[in-house]
Amino acid sequence: MIIYLSIFLLFHFIVCANSGFTTTKLGPQPIWNATHTDQLRHDLLLNYDKFSRPAQHYNVTTVRFGIVIRHIEFNEFKSTLTVYAWLRMVWNDEKLKWDPSNYGNLSTLHLAEHELWQPDIYLYNSATSTAVNQFGNTHFLVYPDGKVLWVPPTQLTVLCGLDLKNWPFDKQECYMKFGSWTYSGDQIDLLHYDDNPEVGLELIIHNSEWEITKVSQTRSERYYSCCAESYPDITVNMTLTRISTSYKSIIVTPAFVVIILTMLSFGLPPQAGEKIILNACTALIVCLFTLYFTQKLPLMGAETPLIVMFYTSSLYVITFSMVGSVIVITLSRIRHSTSLPWVIKQPLTGKFGKLLGLDNYIDQTLTQSHGVMVEEMREHQGSEFDDGNSDDNHIIKSHLHQNKPNLQKDWILLAAAIDRISFVFYCLLFIVLSIVYSL
Repeated sequence: MIIYLSIFLLFHFIVCANSGFTTTKLGPQPIWNATHTDQLRHDLLLNYDKFSRPAQHYNVTTVRFGIVIRHIEFNEFKSTLTVYAWLRMVWNDEKLKWDPSNYGNLSTLHLAEHELWQPDIYLYNSATSTAVNQFGNTHFLVYPDGKVLWVPPTQLTVLCGLDLKNWPFDKQECYMKFGSWTYSGDQIDLLHYDDNPEVGLELIIHNSEWEITKVSQTRSERYYSCCAESYPDITVNMTLTRISTSYKSIIVTPAFVVIILTMLSFGLPPQAGEKIILNACTALIVCLFTLYFTQKLPLMGAETPLIVMFYTSSLYVITFSMVGSVIVITLSRIRHSTSLPWVIKQPLTGKFGKLLGLDNYIDQTLTQSHGVMVEEMREHQGSEFDDGNSDDNHIIKSHLHQNKPNLQKDWILLAAAIDRISFVFYCLLFIVLSIVYSL
């Protein structure tokens, strides 16, 4: 049976071949029409090694470097400055030259970041990583003469030493130092992007707290102990000024309020217990501001801000003022059994007391003393004409005993004098503090 089936198939194949029957194709084979760009990429990158410098080992690759700053962020607690910028680097790649006439006059070629050699330009004082962190894979622009242009957007975070002495009216000096990590100046020469080494600020998005008031770019060469060759670098120096408009209302104005409240406590009457309440409220305000400073400023620093030292000194002043208020209130309210010493009373009732503005208290003291002297004269005259055992004489003596000199007025005069002297002293003290701390 198998033999008959094989003979039948062979006969059928011979008949079909003689009848001119052919098998049909499924479709035409695709034809790829390569562009001039494809051909150029193939010719340039076929044997291209992106890990080798595109020049002879005895030749120097000159890299021109520039930067355009877009935005800045300052972290005072970490002492870091984050700069959002566009870097600009140009160099010549001798392995990427072509004749435009052979490729349809193609004058620019776009190549991916992972396809070409690139200089290992690192940020020396980086706070995160020394590598230049990019916002994605930005392409290179390659020109027929081998010129390569690379403009990657970057986020640079650098360490910056803080000087908070004049906070919140401070200025900070920061810098970014760029250079090759492995190539010396004999292999990669780092130069400015153009003859006018300026840092671009035309595209900057301003920060709400910091303003770049001065920026410069300098080139230098440094020799390290490990190697005899020099290593060129480019340093971008920046001066940042804090925008302190809001701080004048938040911090400086309350400082004057604290001074006024402290001085007002000396204007109250000596017997007024509100002195302690006013000083306590002022001390509470200062304590709240010190808590605010702990939230706003880093605790670790080389110097304490002058405004913080002013509030701290004010807290000491208010504390001593409260102690003085307690003494004044005690002198004016307690019932004294002894009179004010004449050595103290005489200056207070004289020119010194008038200079302190104690006229009202002096008048009360002198008026009462004059009335007492009149009563004493009457008592002395009455004793010459009246019998000491008469009932009238006993009534007069009892009345005169009740009108002995009121010692309280004299001590109130002393308390008021302490208040006035303290007012002058603390006024001068606050002036000195304001000058020293440059408020």
